[in-house]
Amino acid sequence: MATAPQEVCVTDNLMHFLELSETDKRLLATLEQTPQPVAKGQQLWKASERPDTLYTLRRGWAYSMHRSESGEEQVLDIFLPGDLMGIRELTFPAHSTDVVMLTSGVVCPFPAERLLDIYQRSPSLTLAIHAAAARQQVIISKRLVNILRHDARAKIAHFVLELYYRLKRVDESVHRNFAVPLLQSDFGKLLGMTKVHVSRTLSEMENQGLLRKTRKDIQILDLDRLLEISAFDPMKLTDQLNPTLTAALPSPGPS
Repeated sequence: MATAPQEVCVTDNLMHFLELSETDKRLLATLEQTPQPVAKGQQLWKASERPDTLYTLRRGWAYSMHRSESGEEQVLDIFLPGDLMGIRELTFPAHSTDVVMLTSGVVCPFPAERLLDIYQRSPSLTLAIHAAAARQQVIISKRLVNILRHDARAKIAHFVLELYYRLKRVDESVHRNFAVPLLQSDFGKLLGMTKVHVSRTLSEMENQGLLRKTRKDIQILDLDRLLEISAFDPMKLTDQLNPTLTAALPSPGPS
């Protein structure tokens, strides 16, 4: 049976970067005081809206997309449990993307200016939040390089491994058979492929004993070969921070 992360709070995400004090954890908890259930297909924000509200994603999946004037959709990013959503567009006067729930779930909205208070009170959280935003950007950049340089099989292998390692990072119970609520058309919108091309490539990869995609999950059949085909390096998504910065942080002692 496919596995999927349970509810994940933003603290679970940020503690991968550095040790947080009890004060830091309490500050983060203030961002998740108002959990709200959200439905599949619910829009959290639209392009051109001012980023007054940010969200932590406690449960479920969401995606950001660009919609052309002709109505064509391009999926740009996938948000998973524990992600802080909207942080990359925070300093702009308006959002540049739409964000929609891919599944039902739970989000915690909070005023964007709440981050300013956190930044003033905790250098450690400031660095961790910056690291989370930078990591999101690196994932998108590496996916773009993969799309531009590789064939269809490598594109799909790279994206599947990205999801696998991201999910496993916040939930060690995730196995190589894991829930993925993405249709073949979603793969196409994200990887720049037609639905027919995605379908044909997935069938080939299953016949080759690489992976199996059903409507609701993915099973990795040969992890080593997928890593080789995609040139995916999990170590390049490291949570290690620049030691010059971490050395200047105050000790995360009890508070």
